[in-house]
Amino acid sequence: MKKGILFILMLVLSVNLFAGKNYYKAELLLKSGDVKQGYANWVAGNNDEFVYYKGAKKEKAQKIEAVKIDKIIFDFDGDKVELKQLKVYKGWSQKKIKGPIWLETVQEGIVTLFVVTSELQGGKDFGGFRGSATFHDYYCIREGEPAAKWISAVSTGNNNQMFRAKAPLYFADYPELAKKIKDKEYRWKDLTTVIDLYNNWASDKL
Repeated sequence: MKKGILFILMLVLSVNLFAGKNYYKAELLLKSGDVKQGYANWVAGNNDEFVYYKGAKKEKAQKIEAVKIDKIIFDFDGDKVELKQLKVYKGWSQKKIKGPIWLETVQEGIVTLFVVTSELQGGKDFGGFRGSATFHDYYCIREGEPAAKWISAVSTGNNNQMFRAKAPLYFADYPELAKKIKDKEYRWKDLTTVIDLYNNWASDKL
């Protein structure tokens, strides 16, 4: 994975860090074609009906229906984080659909890669666990698909287990790539490389 992406994920995309109605510099691109520049609350991973927006920091927040927004681009001192709202397949079986939820765009193309990052803080409610754990759930979608597929889950456990099981299914139309994932030639850390390889292969088929 690209170091810049991991840095942004760890520094920015933490549920605890951005909980509540804190506002961050953002550009909202509406489906109508209008663009709003100002400040918005952090929404990654949630499915709230509204996004709260301010044209200036001291203004009163206004509610904008999430379904009217195409994307939100947050700007953290020059580090841009783009969020889009998509439906996703849920659970290991990947049969039922939930959402839509806000996902961060990692890599765009014929297949676009998204991520949702969350953080768990330890305490008495978690068996006495102290400290924190960060989780990254990666999703892929092609144009025309009803929802994004969950292809990789990264935390402190066996990070390659889900990628090895689910990614070959998603990329089954490219058998050579699917086999290399099954054979561990490509692992979860190679996600962006895998997306590049697939998109280059698929573009040649157009």
